[in-house]
Amino acid sequence: MPKGKKSALIAAMRLFSESGFDGTSTTQVAEEAGISQATIFKYFHTKQDLLMAIVQPVLENFFPTYRDEFFRGIAKQQTLTEIVHFIVTDRYHFIKANEQAVRIIVMEMMTSAEMRMVFTKVVTSDDFNFLQELVQFFYRTGELREDVDAAGLIRVIAGQMIVYIIQGNYVPELLHGEQEDLQTITNQIVRTLKK
Repeated sequence: MPKGKKSALIAAMRLFSESGFDGTSTTQVAEEAGISQATIFKYFHTKQDLLMAIVQPVLENFFPTYRDEFFRGIAKQQTLTEIVHFIVTDRYHFIKANEQAVRIIVMEMMTSAEMRMVFTKVVTSDDFNFLQELVQFFYRTGELREDVDAAGLIRVIAGQMIVYIIQGNYVPELLHGEQEDLQTITNQIVRTLKK
């Protein structure tokens, strides 16, 4: 990747994650990157193209590209507790490794219909129903409550994870240590989902 393009992506990721897409100008990105605005527009025709260059790879890796490895990992788990623990630790580490991009995606999904469309398209591809496949692993354990569907399963798991990430960023004194906290989250989710 050309140096100017890489600099623009890194600067934009940091600024978008701190100030939001609408709160960041291409002038600020250029200054942060140490390049001209013309260089930004050489590689990205619009500010929106720059945003998509940041979030598209994360969305693609979060679901379709990464899904085969993710589902292979889940398939190795035998119990509901093992599945939940795998998902909690795996997704937490993915989010931490891609924290700035994930923050941008979350912020943009709240305000941008285009970002919500991109996200929905990635999650619900014609050839693979991510949520339905996921819930099947839980049902196969025989331990999942019958009144829990795919949407409910995601709300329970994602809700715990999102709150934990927020606590880590804004009230870290509530945390006890990553390993202990992830185990506590696992236990709380299992209590909610188990028959």
